[in-house]
Amino acid sequence: MVLIVAVVNRGSGPDGHSLNPSGSPSIAALSPADCPVRSTNPPAAPPVHKGDVAVFIDDITLPDCTRVGAGKTMTKVWRLKNAGTVPWKGYSLRRLDVTQQADQCQTIPDVPIEDTQPGEMVDIRTVITTPRKPGLCYVRFKMVDASGTVVFPGSRPVNFQIIVDGL
Repeated sequence: MVLIVAVVNRGSGPDGHSLNPSGSPSIAALSPADCPVRSTNPPAAPPVHKGDVAVFIDDITLPDCTRVGAGKTMTKVWRLKNAGTVPWKGYSLRRLDVTQQADQCQTIPDVPIEDTQPGEMVDIRTVITTPRKPGLCYVRFKMVDASGTVVFPGSRPVNFQIIVDGL
């Protein structure tokens, strides 16, 4: 299955940042029973750079609803394809809820993406530390260019969803 990362994101403003810096109440209230969190497909919006297209290929590690222990550190890897005509130079994935709370999974705020030419695939890695409290970690990222501009402002975010079990 191929998912094009070019559909509107709910819960973020036009700049791709969360409307509520600590995360929306609906996300904070998610439990393992909500996994996987289902995204809607609102109307598409054009990319910032004409010809820029990202295609989600696969969750290489930690597919949605993977169960992990509390207080653990692990690596999440997504595979994306640059399916457009714009080289990705200096791009990264920016966490939408950058004001991280202690009961959330912890990550760096900007996950670097290796420079990727049109037609190439890239594996994007980030280290995750799970909270000590069991629950669902649902963390969203948007792709930004070297200037920090969200390149797919109307796109669905790249995310991970893991279930944190007790210690």
